[in-house]
Amino acid sequence: MLKELQDIGLSEKEARVYLAALELGKTTAEKLATQAKVNRSTTYVQLESLMKMGLMSTYEEGKKTYFAPESPTYLKRILDMKRAEIGAREKELGSLMPELTHLFEGAGERPVVRFFSGKDGVATMRDQILETKNKNILILHSFDSLASVFNEEEREDYSKRRADAGISARVIYNKKDGPFPGDFKSTSRRHVAEEVLKVTNDIAIFDDSIAIANLQGTLFGVLIENKQIADSLRSMFEFMWTCTAQLKTKK
Repeated sequence: MLKELQDIGLSEKEARVYLAALELGKTTAEKLATQAKVNRSTTYVQLESLMKMGLMSTYEEGKKTYFAPESPTYLKRILDMKRAEIGAREKELGSLMPELTHLFEGAGERPVVRFFSGKDGVATMRDQILETKNKNILILHSFDSLASVFNEEEREDYSKRRADAGISARVIYNKKDGPFPGDFKSTSRRHVAEEVLKVTNDIAIFDDSIAIANLQGTLFGVLIENKQIADSLRSMFEFMWTCTAQLKTKK
C-alpha cells in the first residue's frame, strides 16, 4: 500500500505515518514514529503535513497530545486538489502559448541535421538525394575519393538510377589522372586540378538541402535541410562553375 499512497500524491514518509496511524488508531507521536519507522522529529513534520491534507487530526487529553487518522475517503480530496492544480496550470500554459509560439517562430527557421555512419549510411544518404523534387542537383567532389569507397559497378548503378529518375546534374570534380572525355548520362562535368581547387568530400546541393559525405578516414555523412544554407552554397557553386568555364577558355 505504501507505493499506491505515493502514487496518489503522498511522500514516502507521509504514507508511512498515515498507514501507521490507520493501524494504531488514536495514539501519540512517539508510538507513530516507532510504528512508521520514522524518527520522532520527522514524524511531527509529516503529521503537520497530513493534517493540512485533512488526513489526520489532533487533540489534547490530559497533558498528552494525541493524533488520530481521518477516513481514507479523504484521500480522494488529494486527487481532486491535484486535478484542480493541473487544470490551473493548463490554463496558465494556454494563455502563455501564443507568446511562446511567437518567440519560437521569431527565432527563424531551424535547420534539420541528420547523421549517417559508415559506407551503408553514406549510401543511404546518397539515395535520398535521388528523391529531389527539383530534378537538378549540383555536385562538388573528388572522383578519386568517391572511387575509393564505391566501386565502378556501384557508381554506374547510382548514375543510372539518377538518370532514370530524370535528374540532371552539374559536377565540379577533382581527378588525379585528368578529366573524363565529355559528359555522361544527364551530367555536365567540369574538371578542376587539385592545385586550383582541392576537394576531399562529396557535396551535393539539391532542393533546400545539402548532403556532405566524408570519404576519407572515418566514413560518415551529414544531411542539412535549410533553405538559407542551401541557397548560399548554391550561389558559391554557381560562382565556381563560372570560374571553371573561364579556366577552360584560357586554356
